[in-house]
Amino acid sequence: MANQEHLEILKQGVAIWNEWRRQNRTFIPDLFEPDLREANLDGAYLREARLDGAYLYGANLRKADLSGADLRGANLSKVDLSQANLEWANLAGVYLIGADLHGANLPGVVRNDGE
Repeated sequence: MANQEHLEILKQGVAIWNEWRRQNRTFIPDLFEPDLREANLDGAYLREARLDGAYLYGANLRKADLSGADLRGANLSKVDLSQANLEWANLAGVYLIGADLHGANLPGVVRNDGE
């Protein structure tokens, strides 16, 4: 389960979340297995966040910073990841059916085969 405090801050909106992250730069958010289907996370600063097992079906992660994030086993079906930063993110076992990756930054992404 996700850290409930972190999840509650995220649910308050991207502006509040991003400000919290700016004030806690060295902290790694624990959002393990959250149900964030259809959430509007446009521009969210989720760098290095633990989002493994997340259910993000239909969410808006456009322009989100997910660099270094752990997304293993997450459901990103029909997620808008256009212009998102996924550099060095772990996408092993991720469901991307119908996801929009147009213009996403993908160097160093870990795939299903561990590469």
